[in-house]
Amino acid sequence: MKKLAFIMTAMALGATAFAQKIVPKIKSNSVINYVYSSDGQSLPMVLTFNSLGNPTKMDWSIDGYGQGSYEMSAKALESGKGMDFKAPEPDVLTKLPDYKTVACISKNAFNNLVKTKEFEYNDIKYSVAATDTADIKINNQALDVIHAVATNGKGEMWVLNNPDFPLICRTKNNADGTDLNLVSIQ
Repeated sequence: MKKLAFIMTAMALGATAFAQKIVPKIKSNSVINYVYSSDGQSLPMVLTFNSLGNPTKMDWSIDGYGQGSYEMSAKALESGKGMDFKAPEPDVLTKLPDYKTVACISKNAFNNLVKTKEFEYNDIKYSVAATDTADIKINNQALDVIHAVATNGKGEMWVLNNPDFPLICRTKNNADGTDLNLVSIQ
């Protein structure tokens, strides 16, 4: 009987450990693959992080469109109030203003999301969804994400539960007509 109880406990713990959601760490040399959708087209987009800090530098590439670089200040990552969803001009270094982020929300917005279950970004108020309708996975492992819905009902966002770099994993029905869907993090 003790053996059976031990085996059942071990199986339950193993299943729990297997089912845990993951939070990948974003660091220098991380490569993030998205599907970027805009104006009815869906194209592969790759972001390669060259450095994190002041500033965070990343190269971007969108198949069939071009490539370039983003530069995001530490202030933007800390307290930015909006994200730049539009594709930048190819072959250009796009320096984002201190109030704009790319591929993430600011740490302040994330802290509000965790503490108050709501945040404002791009002048749109979001609140945590009552139920999560999408399981976001990479390498067959579910990510630990927070699903937020625009209070005006016109957009959704799934944010990686990572206070150091709150990566946007997916957007749906974004107000400016562009959406991101995370494919992989390397």
